[in-house]
Amino acid sequence: MNNLPSLISIEAFISVAETGAFKDGARRLNLTPSAASKAVTRLEETLGVKLIHRTTRSVSLTPEGERYLEGAKRLIADALALGAEVSDTASDPVGRLTVSAPAAFGRMCLVPALDAFHREWPQVEIELWLDDRAVDLAGDAVDIAIRAGALSDRANLIARRVFDDQLVLCASPDYWDLHGMPEHPDDLAKHDCLNFRNRRTGRVMQWHFTQDGEVVSKTYEGSVTIDDGESVGRAARAGLGVSQMPSFMAAEGIKRGKLVEALEEFRPPPTPFTALYLDRRLVSPRIRVFIDFILQAQSKWDCKT
Repeated sequence: MNNLPSLISIEAFISVAETGAFKDGARRLNLTPSAASKAVTRLEETLGVKLIHRTTRSVSLTPEGERYLEGAKRLIADALALGAEVSDTASDPVGRLTVSAPAAFGRMCLVPALDAFHREWPQVEIELWLDDRAVDLAGDAVDIAIRAGALSDRANLIARRVFDDQLVLCASPDYWDLHGMPEHPDDLAKHDCLNFRNRRTGRVMQWHFTQDGEVVSKTYEGSVTIDDGESVGRAARAGLGVSQMPSFMAAEGIKRGKLVEALEEFRPPPTPFTALYLDRRLVSPRIRVFIDFILQAQSKWDCKT
């Protein structure tokens, strides 16, 4: 391969591959079918491999084409992102900002804060992904990801600690009046424990405590298991059982007397919430101002229960 493929050839290949036809792929790029076909042919000649099987009515990808498509989409996304960064680094924040965050945290903390952010930066459009999975920032074209817990993949990423959240064990006052409060984590075996099932892994989350200076993880039986963390908290407030939940979920209920904490002396270490973005020489103003904003807003989420 003597020459690098042109971006227009790569874009033409992506468009044809995604639409399944040269006519439709060309229309997306405002090209003629003949121009799109020639662009893909030039790309194949440059790479020295056949990417597309052509028929009279449709096209299909070769195995090499399928592999190239995935990388080509990332390449175009990175090129567009770099162009946006270069063009707006010296200007006011403007444009779309894609933010990924854990579902319950996003609904309860980020969404209420967006109004204040938009008042300050009205030209920034937020696309918020509420998902408990760990997204691939480059592959998924995400600008900022907020993650809870230890980080397993920090390569090529900038990490900013936002706040620390404390897991707390809670139930409604009526539940404690009826069943009594536990004095030790082992006592929870006699209680109706509300469990959370992680949708991504399918596993029921363990409960964590500090005992004799060490963190121990336990599982308990219960009559209700829910795959939505916020709903587990609501079930606890409704008196259905005991829940171990993040303090940002429990703080309002505790303040209003709808939840009462137990086993405070057995709390596990706090859970860090971290904002991640790609390590680039030029960081978009959209990213900078949003990171600064959530660092200022974190005092409302760092619940001192």
